[in-house]
Amino acid sequence: MTLTGGGRIGGMAFTVVDGWTVPGFTHERELSGGASGRVVLAVDDLTSTKVAIKYFGGRQADEAFRARFRALSRPLSQLEDPNVVDLYDFVETAEGAAIVMERVEGVALRRILAAQGPTGPLAALSMLGGTLLGLAAGHAREIVHGALRPSNVLVDGQGNARLADFATAPAGTETAAGPAYAAPELWDGAPASAATDLYAATAVFFECLTGRPPFAGRNMAKLHREGPIPAEEVPGPLRGLITQGLAKDPDERPKSAADFLGALEDAAVSAYGPSWEAQGRGRLTELAAQAAAQPEPKPRPARGSGRNPIVAAAGAAPKAGGGRGRWIAVAAAVVVVGVVAAGVLLLGKDGESAAPDPTPAQSSTPQPSLPAGGVDPAPLVASIDQSTARAGGARFTYRRTGAGGPAAGRGGFTLVQGGPASYSMSLSGAGGTRKAAQAVVVRDVVYLRAGKRWRQAPAGGRGYPALAEQIRLGSSVPAMTALLRSATALRRSGDVYQGEAPPARLAQDPGSGPLYAEMARATGATKISFAVRMDGGLPVKLWVRAQDAAKKRTQILSVSYSGWGHAAPVKAPR
Repeated sequence: MTLTGGGRIGGMAFTVVDGWTVPGFTHERELSGGASGRVVLAVDDLTSTKVAIKYFGGRQADEAFRARFRALSRPLSQLEDPNVVDLYDFVETAEGAAIVMERVEGVALRRILAAQGPTGPLAALSMLGGTLLGLAAGHAREIVHGALRPSNVLVDGQGNARLADFATAPAGTETAAGPAYAAPELWDGAPASAATDLYAATAVFFECLTGRPPFAGRNMAKLHREGPIPAEEVPGPLRGLITQGLAKDPDERPKSAADFLGALEDAAVSAYGPSWEAQGRGRLTELAAQAAAQPEPKPRPARGSGRNPIVAAAGAAPKAGGGRGRWIAVAAAVVVVGVVAAGVLLLGKDGESAAPDPTPAQSSTPQPSLPAGGVDPAPLVASIDQSTARAGGARFTYRRTGAGGPAAGRGGFTLVQGGPASYSMSLSGAGGTRKAAQAVVVRDVVYLRAGKRWRQAPAGGRGYPALAEQIRLGSSVPAMTALLRSATALRRSGDVYQGEAPPARLAQDPGSGPLYAEMARATGATKISFAVRMDGGLPVKLWVRAQDAAKKRTQILSVSYSGWGHAAPVKAPR
């Protein structure tokens, strides 16, 4: 019997899938199809894990693309970041190739724009920030996305922008995959690069602000090469970002995703205040929920392969077997309806909460007075200390912008009882530390990768050792809890705690005192503002700002945490 649609047989639901299917999965329904492949939702018959599967088609199915993708398997396996989508397996047989990936509970940005139109500046900034974080993770491992566009930017239930489809565009097809987002040099035959990714991210950002891409017309190549950059169509404070990101010459664009992210944060804070990220994430969450509530568009019909269609019946596993190793990478754009709006702190430009003050938290040990805002920091500090100690370590992303120069770090750390955490990271800064380097910090020694060898230097020494120690200190759990303990103002909204602390009090902290003393010295600040976001009892975001009264010098630290309890142990290299 040949089936050409969906329905029920003997009370059992089925979905028709044209062509070869990955063994060991039951298909639920198809999301999209076309010459470049199709995406289906499925369930792992062995573990009952819900996944999405992209079947390669067109040039993705030829041997040249497969060989290239195969060669990328190792760096792709090392790509783990909260702003990318996990890929579980790359499956190849004589009949076809496919990737099995994480099933994201979220909505594609393309669908949000189609349903809601322009997102507004705060949501657009939040989207661009998440996109740049995802690109930075890939670029750090020399993995270029190649064809970034709204359909492979996913917004999850917490308003996080997550990238899919890294390295899945066959070489030479980037302009066809996303002509509205393709940099000028791609039209001239140049290969995809980090610079073309930044151009595409800026074009998507422009579309979020205006509702349309920056260039549209019949001769897209000429428009991208020669058309004037339409920066005047976006809000004034954001025009510089558009001008930089859409520069015709790739050398005039930001040097890296991390540099672009620093410029974004400076522009966002200057225009919308320190709470821009919380507000933008909240708005993006709302837009995603509204788009998800509308009827889901029907997938494009897949082109026939010439082979017999296959019926995947719910509850019936395919007969063929196959091994599946877990490869962490980034893959196709997957849309799953059902976003749940998350509670997000909405702050005004001056850092005041836009929500009413919450009921004061209760402490088992009464205090004479609580910080302004009514939140007792003691239970929160105790909870953070206990939960992070149980987890033992995490992955992190660190950024510093403003006074003192830029700095960026990314990697993992292991907590050490009675001493500073051990870190493994890639890091870069300004001047002599601008080039990215690999470092391991254990106790009071920094190990720097030099070719195939490691050289040792004392922590806090000049150059990279000093930068590594700054990053370790700024991203440490004690630096976070010192802010909470020293707070003179502390408010809570949902999972976000926002407050202020005087630098003089922070400087007395035995662990992180030097960090905050230096922030105050570099800026002249008389107070330090901060926000901490929690998830399941563990911190996932720390934001710190020091700014002088005249708002002439500012330093901002931003730290993201993920994978608590799953980071690899850090040991001194041999």
